Amino acid sequence: MQVTGTILYAGALAIVGRFPALSLDQAPLACALAALGLTGLLLFYKALALGPIAIVSPIGAAYVAVTVLLVVVFLGERLNPAQTVAIAVTTIGIIMTGTDGRSLAAALSRPKPGVWLAIAAMLAFGGWAALMAFATREHDGLAMILMQRIVSVAASLVILAALRRGLPGRISMATLGIVVGSGLFDTLANVFYVLGVQGGYASIVATGSGVYPIIPALLAITVLGERLAPNQYVGVLVLIVGLVGLGTAA
Repeated sequence: MQVTGTILYAGALAIVGRFPALSLDQAPLACALAALGLTGLLLFYKALALGPIAIVSPIGAAYVAVTVLLVVVFLGERLNPAQTVAIAVTTIGIIMTGTDGRSLAAALSRPKPGVWLAIAAMLAFGGWAALMAFATREHDGLAMILMQRIVSVAASLVILAALRRGLPGRISMATLGIVVGSGLFDTLANVFYVLGVQGGYASIVATGSGVYPIIPALLAITVLGERLAPNQYVGVLVLIVGLVGLGTAA
Protein backbone atom coordinates (compact mmCIF):
# COMPACT_ATOMS: atom_id res chain seq x y z
CA MET A 1 0.00 0.00 0.00
CA GLN A 2 2.81 2.40 0.89
CA VAL A 3 4.63 1.72 -2.39
CA THR A 4 1.60 1.91 -4.69
CA GLY A 5 0.25 5.02 -2.95
CA THR A 6 3.58 6.81 -3.26
CA ILE A 7 4.06 5.93 -6.95
CA LEU A 8 0.50 6.93 -7.89
CA TYR A 9 0.74 10.17 -5.91
CA ALA A 10 4.09 11.19 -7.37
CA GLY A 11 2.86 10.37 -10.87
CA ALA A 12 -0.35 12.37 -10.40
CA LEU A 13 1.58 15.40 -9.12
CA ALA A 14 3.88 15.26 -12.14
CA ILE A 15 0.98 14.94 -14.59
CA VAL A 16 -0.88 17.98 -13.23
CA GLY A 17 2.34 20.01 -13.05
CA ARG A 18 2.23 20.29 -9.26
CA PHE A 19 5.29 18.22 -8.33
CA PRO A 20 6.58 19.98 -5.20
CA ALA A 21 10.08 21.09 -4.35
CA LEU A 22 11.55 18.79 -1.70
CA SER A 23 14.17 20.02 0.76
CA LEU A 24 16.08 18.75 3.77
CA ASP A 25 14.31 21.11 6.14
CA GLN A 26 11.12 19.09 5.51
CA ALA A 27 12.82 15.84 6.52
CA PRO A 28 12.41 16.05 10.34
CA LEU A 29 8.65 16.56 10.11
CA ALA A 30 8.38 13.92 7.39
CA CYS A 31 10.21 11.40 9.59
CA ALA A 32 7.99 12.21 12.57
CA LEU A 33 4.84 11.87 10.44
CA ALA A 34 6.01 8.57 8.99
CA ALA A 35 6.86 7.26 12.46
CA LEU A 36 3.45 8.18 13.86
CA GLY A 37 1.57 6.91 10.82
CA LEU A 38 3.35 3.55 10.58
CA THR A 39 3.28 3.03 14.34
CA GLY A 40 -0.45 3.71 14.41
CA LEU A 41 -1.11 1.27 11.56
CA LEU A 42 1.02 -1.51 13.03
CA LEU A 43 -0.51 -1.12 16.48
CA PHE A 44 -4.05 -0.93 15.16
CA TYR A 45 -3.74 -4.01 12.93
CA LYS A 46 -2.16 -5.96 15.79
CA ALA A 47 -4.94 -4.77 18.11
CA LEU A 48 -7.54 -5.96 15.60
CA ALA A 49 -5.79 -9.34 15.42
CA LEU A 50 -5.79 -9.71 19.21
CA GLY A 51 -9.30 -8.28 19.61
CA PRO A 52 -11.92 -7.91 20.67
CA ILE A 53 -12.80 -5.96 17.54
CA ALA A 54 -15.98 -4.62 19.16
CA ILE A 55 -13.80 -2.57 21.50
CA VAL A 56 -10.69 -2.06 19.37
CA SER A 57 -12.49 -0.53 16.39
CA PRO A 58 -14.27 2.35 18.16
CA ILE A 59 -11.16 3.13 20.21
CA GLY A 60 -9.16 3.56 17.01
CA ALA A 61 -11.87 5.77 15.50
CA ALA A 62 -11.78 8.02 18.57
CA TYR A 63 -8.45 9.53 17.41
CA VAL A 64 -10.54 12.54 16.39
CA ALA A 65 -10.84 13.60 20.03
CA VAL A 66 -7.04 13.39 20.44
CA THR A 67 -6.46 15.51 17.34
CA VAL A 68 -8.95 18.18 18.39
CA LEU A 69 -7.37 18.40 21.84
CA LEU A 70 -3.85 18.70 20.41
CA VAL A 71 -4.67 21.37 17.83
CA VAL A 72 -6.60 23.42 20.38
CA VAL A 73 -3.78 23.24 22.93
CA PHE A 74 -0.72 23.49 20.68
CA LEU A 75 -1.92 25.20 17.50
CA GLY A 76 -4.04 27.75 19.31
CA GLU A 77 -7.33 27.07 17.55
CA ARG A 78 -10.35 28.40 19.40
CA LEU A 79 -13.76 26.80 19.01
CA ASN A 80 -17.03 28.52 19.81
CA PRO A 81 -19.64 26.65 21.92
CA ALA A 82 -21.64 25.54 18.87
CA GLN A 83 -18.55 24.06 17.20
CA THR A 84 -17.53 22.30 20.41
CA VAL A 85 -20.98 20.70 20.81
CA ALA A 86 -21.06 19.66 17.14
CA ILE A 87 -17.60 18.06 17.39
CA ALA A 88 -18.64 16.19 20.55
CA VAL A 89 -21.86 14.91 18.93
CA THR A 90 -20.00 13.83 15.79
CA THR A 91 -17.37 11.98 17.84
CA ILE A 92 -20.08 10.12 19.76
CA GLY A 93 -21.69 9.18 16.45
CA ILE A 94 -18.35 7.91 15.12
CA ILE A 95 -17.86 5.67 18.15
CA MET A 96 -21.45 4.36 18.06
CA THR A 97 -21.28 3.62 14.33
CA GLY A 98 -17.96 1.81 14.66
CA THR A 99 -19.05 -0.85 17.14
CA ASP A 100 -21.78 -3.42 17.67
CA GLY A 101 -23.18 -2.72 21.13
CA ARG A 102 -24.23 -6.35 21.60
CA SER A 103 -20.74 -7.64 20.83
CA LEU A 104 -19.27 -4.89 22.98
CA ALA A 105 -21.28 -6.02 26.00
CA ALA A 106 -20.09 -9.59 25.51
CA ALA A 107 -16.48 -8.54 24.94
CA LEU A 108 -16.35 -6.48 28.13
CA SER A 109 -16.84 -9.66 30.15
CA ARG A 110 -13.70 -11.24 28.64
CA PRO A 111 -9.99 -10.35 28.72
CA LYS A 112 -9.16 -7.54 26.30
CA PRO A 113 -5.61 -8.09 25.03
CA GLY A 114 -5.87 -5.65 22.15
CA VAL A 115 -7.33 -2.71 24.04
CA TRP A 116 -4.06 -1.14 25.19
CA LEU A 117 -2.63 -1.44 21.68
CA ALA A 118 -5.78 0.20 20.30
CA ILE A 119 -5.39 3.09 22.74
CA ALA A 120 -1.76 3.51 21.66
CA ALA A 121 -2.86 3.43 17.99
CA MET A 122 -5.53 6.06 18.74
CA LEU A 123 -2.87 8.35 20.23
CA ALA A 124 -0.56 7.80 17.25
CA PHE A 125 -3.32 8.54 14.71
CA GLY A 126 -4.41 11.62 16.63
CA GLY A 127 -0.82 12.82 16.89
CA TRP A 128 -0.30 12.27 13.16
CA ALA A 129 -3.35 14.35 12.23
CA ALA A 130 -2.31 17.18 14.56
CA LEU A 131 1.31 17.13 13.38
CA MET A 132 0.22 17.11 9.74
CA ALA A 133 -1.90 20.19 10.43
CA PHE A 134 1.18 21.90 11.88
CA ALA A 135 3.40 20.73 8.99
CA THR A 136 0.88 22.00 6.44
CA ARG A 137 1.05 25.47 7.94
CA GLU A 138 4.85 25.46 7.98
CA HIS A 139 5.51 23.88 4.57
CA ASP A 140 3.78 22.90 1.35
CA GLY A 141 1.24 20.30 2.48
CA LEU A 142 1.44 18.29 -0.75
CA ALA A 143 5.23 18.16 -0.41
CA MET A 144 4.91 16.92 3.17
CA ILE A 145 2.67 14.07 2.05
CA LEU A 146 5.20 13.01 -0.60
CA MET A 147 8.14 13.28 1.80
CA GLN A 148 6.28 11.29 4.44
CA ARG A 149 5.39 8.63 1.87
CA ILE A 150 8.99 8.26 0.75
CA VAL A 151 10.15 7.84 4.35
CA SER A 152 7.30 5.42 5.07
CA VAL A 153 8.24 3.20 2.14
CA ALA A 154 11.87 3.05 3.29
CA ALA A 155 10.82 2.36 6.89
CA SER A 156 8.39 -0.36 5.77
CA LEU A 157 11.17 -2.14 3.87
CA VAL A 158 13.45 -1.90 6.92
CA ILE A 159 10.70 -3.38 9.12
CA LEU A 160 10.17 -6.25 6.66
CA ALA A 161 13.90 -6.93 6.61
CA ALA A 162 14.14 -6.82 10.41
CA LEU A 163 11.24 -9.25 10.73
CA ARG A 164 12.76 -11.39 7.94
CA ARG A 165 9.51 -11.36 6.02
CA GLY A 166 9.90 -11.32 2.28
CA LEU A 167 7.32 -10.16 -0.23
CA PRO A 168 5.04 -12.90 -1.62
CA GLY A 169 6.35 -14.60 -4.74
CA ARG A 170 3.03 -14.41 -6.58
CA ILE A 171 0.28 -11.83 -6.22
CA SER A 172 -3.12 -12.44 -7.81
CA MET A 173 -4.81 -9.71 -9.80
CA ALA A 174 -7.52 -9.46 -7.15
CA THR A 175 -4.93 -8.92 -4.41
CA LEU A 176 -3.06 -6.42 -6.56
CA GLY A 177 -6.30 -4.52 -7.12
CA ILE A 178 -6.92 -4.37 -3.37
CA VAL A 179 -3.37 -3.14 -2.72
CA VAL A 180 -3.54 -0.47 -5.42
CA GLY A 181 -7.01 0.62 -4.30
CA SER A 182 -5.88 0.85 -0.68
CA GLY A 183 -2.85 2.91 -1.61
CA LEU A 184 -4.98 5.20 -3.78
CA PHE A 185 -7.72 5.84 -1.22
CA ASP A 186 -5.28 6.18 1.68
CA THR A 187 -3.25 8.78 -0.22
CA LEU A 188 -6.35 10.66 -1.39
CA ALA A 189 -7.49 10.84 2.23
CA ASN A 190 -4.18 12.49 3.15
CA VAL A 191 -4.46 14.95 0.25
CA PHE A 192 -8.03 15.96 1.09
CA TYR A 193 -7.11 16.34 4.75
CA VAL A 194 -4.21 18.66 3.89
CA LEU A 195 -6.36 20.72 1.51
CA GLY A 196 -9.02 20.98 4.20
CA VAL A 197 -6.54 22.14 6.82
CA GLN A 198 -5.20 24.76 4.42
CA GLY A 199 -8.70 26.16 4.05
CA GLY A 200 -9.97 26.06 7.62
CA TYR A 201 -9.74 24.81 11.19
CA ALA A 202 -7.79 21.57 11.62
CA SER A 203 -10.07 20.56 14.51
CA ILE A 204 -13.15 20.75 12.26
CA VAL A 205 -11.44 19.03 9.32
CA ALA A 206 -10.13 16.25 11.58
CA THR A 207 -13.61 15.65 12.95
CA GLY A 208 -14.99 15.41 9.44
CA SER A 209 -12.23 12.98 8.45
CA GLY A 210 -13.18 10.68 11.31
CA VAL A 211 -16.64 9.91 9.97
CA TYR A 212 -15.33 7.11 7.75
CA PRO A 213 -17.17 4.37 9.78
CA ILE A 214 -20.40 5.51 8.15
CA ILE A 215 -19.11 4.44 4.71
CA PRO A 216 -18.55 0.71 5.46
CA ALA A 217 -21.72 0.72 7.55
CA LEU A 218 -23.86 1.99 4.67
CA LEU A 219 -22.11 -0.30 2.17
CA ALA A 220 -22.68 -3.27 4.45
CA ILE A 221 -26.41 -2.51 4.43
CA THR A 222 -26.87 -1.65 0.75
CA VAL A 223 -24.33 -3.93 -0.96
CA LEU A 224 -23.80 -6.89 1.38
CA GLY A 225 -27.30 -6.96 2.80
CA GLU A 226 -26.04 -6.97 6.38
CA ARG A 227 -28.06 -5.82 9.35
CA LEU A 228 -26.28 -3.56 11.78
CA ALA A 229 -26.77 -3.51 15.51
CA PRO A 230 -29.49 -1.08 16.71
CA ASN A 231 -26.89 1.25 18.25
CA GLN A 232 -25.09 1.48 14.88
CA TYR A 233 -28.22 2.74 13.13
CA VAL A 234 -28.60 5.31 15.91
CA GLY A 235 -24.91 6.13 15.56
CA VAL A 236 -25.33 6.88 11.84
CA LEU A 237 -28.14 9.32 12.65
CA VAL A 238 -26.13 10.94 15.48
CA LEU A 239 -23.14 11.24 13.18
CA ILE A 240 -25.19 12.94 10.45
CA VAL A 241 -26.72 15.33 12.99
CA GLY A 242 -23.24 16.16 14.26
CA LEU A 243 -21.93 16.79 10.74
CA VAL A 244 -24.84 19.05 9.87
CA GLY A 245 -24.32 20.94 13.11
CA LEU A 246 -20.58 21.15 12.44
CA GLY A 247 -21.16 22.54 8.96
CA THR A 248 -23.63 25.09 10.31
CA ALA A 249 -21.36 26.12 13.18
CA ALA A 250 -18.36 26.40 10.87
